[in-house]
Amino acid sequence: MTHTPPADAPATHADPLHTELRRLTDGLRTALELGGDTLRQETVQDAQALLDRVDQRMRLGEEHTVVAFAGSTGSGKSSLFNAVAGLEIARVGVRRPTTSKPTACVWGSGGEEILDWLDVPVQSRSWRESALDGDDQSALHGLVLVDLPDHDSTAVEHRLESDRMVGLVDVVFWVVDPQKYADYSLHSGYLSSFAEHSTAMVFVLNQIDRIAPEDRDSAVQHFTSLLAADGIPDARVRPASAVTREGVADLRGILAETVAAKRAVTERLLADVRTINAQVRAEIGDPPQGVADIRGAQDLVSAMVDAAGVDAMAQTVHDDHLRRAYKRTAYPVFAWMQRSKADPLGSKHGADRDDLVRAAAPEVTLAQRARVSLAAHDLVDTAVSGMPAVWRNRVAREERTSAEALAENLDEAITAVEVPRMQPGWWTAAGILQMLFLIATCLGLVWLVLQILAILGLGLEAGPLLWAAPAVLLVGGVVGSFLVSSWASRKRQQGAREASADITQRLQAAIRSTAESSFLEPITAVVDEHRRIHDGLS
Repeated sequence: MTHTPPADAPATHADPLHTELRRLTDGLRTALELGGDTLRQETVQDAQALLDRVDQRMRLGEEHTVVAFAGSTGSGKSSLFNAVAGLEIARVGVRRPTTSKPTACVWGSGGEEILDWLDVPVQSRSWRESALDGDDQSALHGLVLVDLPDHDSTAVEHRLESDRMVGLVDVVFWVVDPQKYADYSLHSGYLSSFAEHSTAMVFVLNQIDRIAPEDRDSAVQHFTSLLAADGIPDARVRPASAVTREGVADLRGILAETVAAKRAVTERLLADVRTINAQVRAEIGDPPQGVADIRGAQDLVSAMVDAAGVDAMAQTVHDDHLRRAYKRTAYPVFAWMQRSKADPLGSKHGADRDDLVRAAAPEVTLAQRARVSLAAHDLVDTAVSGMPAVWRNRVAREERTSAEALAENLDEAITAVEVPRMQPGWWTAAGILQMLFLIATCLGLVWLVLQILAILGLGLEAGPLLWAAPAVLLVGGVVGSFLVSSWASRKRQQGAREASADITQRLQAAIRSTAESSFLEPITAVVDEHRRIHDGLS
């Protein structure tokens, strides 16, 4: 749910803080929706409770800023609360009732809805507005100041109420005294987990009047160093005294600035969301590298290429190309003599290309199947080794399902590959030249034989010119056939190699596509879902 700002308030849709809060809460919702079953139940409950709180607090608006004074027994926070309010609102010492409920003071009008949401009792609510005040309190209009029960109280209900309210308010003023500012329960139980909340906290070293003037700066510096050790290096530490009123004006100035900025609500919620998002990221782990691009992918493709008999099919295409090219481009007499040579594709020669592929593909052996399965498993195992066990199990389920269909999908991919039956134009040219040179050879030979018979039978004499014509035809035909045959032989070998390389490339591409789509894609989808969750949280 979204909060609609008042008509006179600036639009919040362009505010970077609101945009960031919306982005991170959307990421957290996605994480719970897609990966909630991979998280600890406690984390899921905390995240859902935070999302509900974000919706509720933003729905209440940002016209009021809730600031709580929190502290331990004897820290003087109630006295300081009264000093800041300028009224005796919170009861102090033995006069204070032993109640687990907070006390609240509101500057200006309104605030009832927020106080209801905070569950502040009606009898513990006050409004700081009087005609006698004039404009003295106007800088704090919109402030809801809450005095919390002691967080170290011996009464369990007091501690629980203090913890609950600290989780709801927009800003916390941690009030400590000179004897307890290094208290272990404060630093380990609260502040060590509030590193993201530096803008939502102010630390007040109260009862500063009890420290010698020359030691006050040292005490503030020591307290600041302890907070830095808690992961809050930029903590705002202010000395104060409810007795002497030292520092009270400074605290009111901080409150006035906080109210005027109207950022405390979003900053506090952002800090809470960042904290829980970091916890969720820690549980789901970092996303692995891209599955299809890792080194093991080539091992899988190589195993599948071997199992599919790509080399054997490429050799078959090579031999088939040579055979067909020889029939079309070789010396006609030799080509005719080769007709009785066994067809490399057997009876399948000249049939559909799917039949050619099936005829050339050898049977896949058990060893080859095992190699494919092992390569697939190693690929996935390497890709997801850094993921938590729950996510690895998700991937493992997809792997088993995909692996079962891998062999069938591989066979379908191979048989779907078109094997072009290339017939280059030079085949026709070479065939024509071979036939012309054969005719020339035959004409020259017949001419010479007939001329010799005529000379021998009739006793005629033939001059040099008479012998030249048939000799040119004969020699020219033989030499031409030799030259064309040599040229055609080189072209046939080159064409066969190109045909073999082409079908190898086609088959490997089909196999890689099968590996990526049929096997890797379902697994990649799980990894991408994990990455989407991870990236949406940061």
